[in-house]
Amino acid sequence: MTTVAYFQTRPQQLPITQKFTQNEQTFYLEVATKPKELEKGLKFRASLPSNRGMLFKLGDQYENVGFWMHQVRFPLDIIYLDNGLVTTVIHNAQPCYQAPCTVYFGSRANKVLELPAGISNIQVGDKLTFKNL
Repeated sequence: MTTVAYFQTRPQQLPITQKFTQNEQTFYLEVATKPKELEKGLKFRASLPSNRGMLFKLGDQYENVGFWMHQVRFPLDIIYLDNGLVTTVIHNAQPCYQAPCTVYFGSRANKVLELPAGISNIQVGDKLTFKNL
């Protein structure tokens, strides 16, 4: 039972498979696509390098998409995208160590990008293009 608890609280490390450049900044991204990857996200990590992020590929387009910061240990910017177009940006979403946590909603998205808080100046209406590595 202790082993199961350990693996549930261990951060996931997905391969870096995509990148994008915005305003002369290049970010290298882990990509979450499977349900367990999407659910775990950046939970339990101590930090995230300033040129890294996680891209959540939701599959379909959703409206009123909710993300929360449960067990994420550092602030993030949460960027909601619909076919590469930024629809909503949540700046400086704060860690939450115990539920219930604030849920941050985006108007619509088929992808969600999480970056270290304050590291980019991505805005609603920007078009982001992701490239495979």
